Amino acid sequence: MTEKIKSISNPLTIIAIFAALAEINATVSIGLVDKELQSIFIWFVILFPTLLISLFFLTLNFNTKVIYAPSDYKDDQSFHKMLIGEQKPDREINVDKNIIRKTLDELGIKQNKNTEFHFEVSENVNYLFTVRYSMEKEIRRLSSRYLDDERPRPIMSMLPRLVEEGILTPTQHKVIRNLYSISSPAIHGDDHKLTMAEIDFVKQIAPGLMDELKKIE
Repeated sequence: MTEKIKSISNPLTIIAIFAALAEINATVSIGLVDKELQSIFIWFVILFPTLLISLFFLTLNFNTKVIYAPSDYKDDQSFHKMLIGEQKPDREINVDKNIIRKTLDELGIKQNKNTEFHFEVSENVNYLFTVRYSMEKEIRRLSSRYLDDERPRPIMSMLPRLVEEGILTPTQHKVIRNLYSISSPAIHGDDHKLTMAEIDFVKQIAPGLMDELKKIE
């Protein structure tokens, strides 16, 4: 029974618990207060929740983003967009055909049509990116089919729920977390931190895991 109780991660839950405890304590304590001060204490008990609710709705109206926990968002990118705002490309990119030329001029770069720049991405990084992409795609497919989420959530918060529903096994959950942790440095340009043993682990485990995930209908 207790293993199904989820940890508190949402500010709304914390506010609700705080308000409830404050009211319970005030109600219990009212009989212990001197009669001369009881009228003042009663007014406090009445006005405190009113003030709390007013501040809550002001916050909800002017700063909605602080009400939700990071785990309430689909992924880290969604949380990042909420935190600092979504970075959109300049509108003129879609309408100005000369934007490439203008941008090159602003950067002081001379365009050479006969030369192409080759991005240096190692075979291992490409492989880890492919594993991460394919794995997340399958997890989101399973989540959309078996989990009734009103709000998109990060991959790491989907996994325990898929295990609870019996869609994934605890072993699959553990392996996915390991693959996710190993591939993350490669995605974020920190592939120098990876060891060959970790990369070999992904190459040996990922194909079989992906086959298992694809078989789940």
